[in-house]
Amino acid sequence: MAGENSIQLPTRRKKYTVKSLMSDLKKMGATPSVTDLIGAQCIYYEWALCERDLGDDHPVTSHLAELLDFMQHGYETQLVNGEFWRTKDTPAAAINAALRGRPTEFLTHVLDRPADYVYNLLEQAIASRKSELDEYAKIESGIRTELEADPDNPHLWNKLRLLLWLLGQYKGSSEAFQKAKRLGWDASSAEFVAL
Repeated sequence: MAGENSIQLPTRRKKYTVKSLMSDLKKMGATPSVTDLIGAQCIYYEWALCERDLGDDHPVTSHLAELLDFMQHGYETQLVNGEFWRTKDTPAAAINAALRGRPTEFLTHVLDRPADYVYNLLEQAIASRKSELDEYAKIESGIRTELEADPDNPHLWNKLRLLLWLLGQYKGSSEAFQKAKRLGWDASSAEFVAL
């Protein structure tokens, strides 16, 4: 499970396609901070290269632009706005939804970055994810202490929901979200939460 601190790097590949890279991200339970890293270091480069070589109206270029937007903005926005609240709303499900309906030409597009570069980037992403898990595990007890003092605060329940989701505890996250909603939490009036 992604919530455990035993995340394993996927097998080294001879080449990476968009689909294989995203598949590896799903296996590691990539959160918005991880996809932002991969987006900035890999997908942005690929998009710029395709825009130059294929043009901005080419399907691969336009789908790379949309994927980059998801990886750097859309994923986090969806999470913060409460779009991922069911137990089945895992990082893999979010990535699957972002790839759903994409053409084969895009999914099988071979990345220009060398396989060793991509693999090393994935190693960095896993180290980042493990560090994230350690950090959020420490924060969890503080939020639970705050909730003991103020159990009817929907914003604290939402913070717990986000934290548990980032820790890979999707059932607990779903329960915290439902409690936050019952207490009146709404994305439009929510307190700012930085991930």
